[in-house]
Amino acid sequence: MPPLLWTPDEAAAYLKVSQKTLQRLRNRGLPYVMISSGTIRYRPDDLTTFIEDRVQQCPTARKARASGTSTSKSGVVDFTAVAARMTTRKRKQ
Repeated sequence: MPPLLWTPDEAAAYLKVSQKTLQRLRNRGLPYVMISSGTIRYRPDDLTTFIEDRVQQCPTARKARASGTSTSKSGVVDFTAVAARMTTRKRKQ
């Protein structure tokens, strides 16, 4: 039995991307089958393999503090204090 081939619409729906993104992915190495000039099809197994090869683990993100502070390389910055200092400065004449 020959392999099932998906149209670009079906492949884009499977990947949950637009036709334009599908074309960009194809230019970056997404395997496809060219039936004739302008007729492109995709093998479902190729799409699955393409996705699995590009899966990256997302590092656990730190939760932002609600107090108006943020952590940087140099430590904790209190943006409310910085803003207060800036508003209390006298303007140059």
